Amino acid sequence: MKPLIQIGVLADRNIQHTLQSWQTTADYLTAELPEYQFAIVPLDFTQMGVAVEQEAVEFIITSPGMYVEFEALYGVNRLATLKHLRLGQAYTLFGGVIFCNADSEDIQNLTDLRGKRFLAVAENSFGGWRLAWREIVEAGINPHRDFQSLHFSNSHDAVVYAIERGEADAGTISTNVLEQMALEGKIDLKNFKIINQQTQYGEKFPFALSTRLYPEWPFVVTQKAPSDLAEQVAIALLKLPKDHPAAKSAKSEGWTIPLNYQSVHECFQVLQVHPYKDFGKISSSFQLAVKGSNDGLWDWNLETNEVFFSNRWKEMLGYAEAAFPNHFQEWKQRLHPDDQDRVLTTFQQYFEGQLSTCELEYRLQHRNGNYLWVFCRGVLLRDVWNQPYRMAGSHTDITRRKQAEEELRQSELQLKTQTQQLQQALKELQQTQMQLIHSEKMSSLGQLVAGIAHEINNPVNFIYGNLNYLEESVQGLLNLVQIYQQCYPQPVDAVEVAIEEFELGFVRNDLPRLLNSMRVGSERIRDLVHSLRNFSRLDEAEVKPVDIHEGIENTLLLLQHRLKRDADQSRIVIQKKYGDLPQVECSPGQLNQVFMNILSNAIDALEETIAHQPNNFTPTITICTKIIAERWIFIHIADNGLGMAEETKLRLFDPFFTTKPVGQGTGLGLSISYQIVERHHGKLNFLSEPEKGTEFQIQLPVFRDSRVSLKCEVKK
Repeated sequence: MKPLIQIGVLADRNIQHTLQSWQTTADYLTAELPEYQFAIVPLDFTQMGVAVEQEAVEFIITSPGMYVEFEALYGVNRLATLKHLRLGQAYTLFGGVIFCNADSEDIQNLTDLRGKRFLAVAENSFGGWRLAWREIVEAGINPHRDFQSLHFSNSHDAVVYAIERGEADAGTISTNVLEQMALEGKIDLKNFKIINQQTQYGEKFPFALSTRLYPEWPFVVTQKAPSDLAEQVAIALLKLPKDHPAAKSAKSEGWTIPLNYQSVHECFQVLQVHPYKDFGKISSSFQLAVKGSNDGLWDWNLETNEVFFSNRWKEMLGYAEAAFPNHFQEWKQRLHPDDQDRVLTTFQQYFEGQLSTCELEYRLQHRNGNYLWVFCRGVLLRDVWNQPYRMAGSHTDITRRKQAEEELRQSELQLKTQTQQLQQALKELQQTQMQLIHSEKMSSLGQLVAGIAHEINNPVNFIYGNLNYLEESVQGLLNLVQIYQQCYPQPVDAVEVAIEEFELGFVRNDLPRLLNSMRVGSERIRDLVHSLRNFSRLDEAEVKPVDIHEGIENTLLLLQHRLKRDADQSRIVIQKKYGDLPQVECSPGQLNQVFMNILSNAIDALEETIAHQPNNFTPTITICTKIIAERWIFIHIADNGLGMAEETKLRLFDPFFTTKPVGQGTGLGLSISYQIVERHHGKLNFLSEPEKGTEFQIQLPVFRDSRVSLKCEVKK
């Protein structure tokens, strides 16, 4: 009896169809190799795997996907590739078709398959599922999660009929099945719509196509077949004439040399199915890289709240692998209380799509009770209804970086504080130096003024004191001349000539007026000397009760020469609105300096204004005084000049700042005045508007021990 050689054939449609298609191939091989008896064994997907595993068949004719799997599992090898005949043309490549009913308006492309019922031939069918599965995955769809349902029928024809009856929304089969069933009169192609139609091949592959093209079915030898038999079968297949009944029954033009099935391997790698089930998953080298990065990994199932924490993640918090439960609450309860709301809010915003990325820093409690800083990165996965179902990411320990940042911040703060202290010390030093220079100048000036006043006072007193005696003597001489004239009405010629030349009558009338003018001038000089002595105050105590009005009047007296102006210029009008002020405890010499500086600046401003104003302009300085709450006095000194610019107002009290030309101002007057008023526990403010003049406001306590500032509205 001849040895029986069994050829297992994948029955992708039905058993009867399989026998009709391939029995003539078995007969052809029997005729070519008469010492053997070849027989066809129709097998479904499950039976095929069992038959090869148990070495129940010597050869198989199957799909490319099943061949690649068996090649890895059982060491099978391809002998030839089928030249499949479709519509009268032989092809060595094929693909898959994804289709739905023609009236399914809600399905236009692959992404529309989300939430739909999907039907395929078999879970391990290459042309009837896996080719379409790859395209669906690369379109961003996870069929096992994003489809409403995924079922398999074990037959290409059954898938077509189920879609036609509306039992599923869409499905997939191998190429040419639709065309073949239409040719057989079983369906009408107009009732179906192709999804993701591939048209780039044109007439080279004129069939409904939704996927890439892959090599056709191979004729495969198993481990059971002897090698010499495999060689004879391969030769017989390659020389099979294309018009042989065996080729016609298989709807082919015979066989060609085996093609490269690398594209099938790539498809399985994308799908991560056997023999590439673990392709792309974490390998030992990747785990080593993760360990080298010192990061902890986590994977959070949002539906169950279970969280996978890597060993490194647990080590960061001081826990052994089995000592830390894999649950969300275990992580949450270790969040620092100050970070919890911020972190959970950030996660919620990321879940709701308000944030495009999830990266944040927070603190987690270590097993020893301390907190460490971690940098968290996370990526979210969503289902077909856009609901988050999984989140994964990593933690990086950044505690040392945070400590360094805090130390740097403290160092910067300390440096900033020291800088501020140095700046303040420098400012105080500059002010002290300025005050010392000014005090020395004022002391020298005061001594000079006092000396001049003293030297002037002595001769003036001598002159003033002798005016009475001189007046008496002159009056006596005038009386004597009058007596002589009465006794000798007719003087001699020489005396008559002398009287006419001397103009005795005029002298007699003018001499009293001359003496009176000398008296007025002497009194004026005495008043000026008195003002100089009062202004310098060298002969008075540093702090004493004084009359503020007297100090203002003395200052105005010293400035009379600037107030009267020249004959061709307007006189500066002084308007005084004095209130009833008590005596104020102060240093009169220093306050006089304040009055002098402010009034001098007002005169300068008015002189500049006079040069730019029309002739009818009346330069005016208004001085007002009043008392508030029996504790505070206010002195307002205002002019109606041009006012000040904004940049000037910002720096008005800065030391050495002046708007005057070089050599005409030191920039110290108002700065020193401000400090003098502050030392008197008062305030010096000002109001100024362009074209409306400037007003200085001096607020002083009546008593030096007053420390309470009065807040009140002061109207110009």
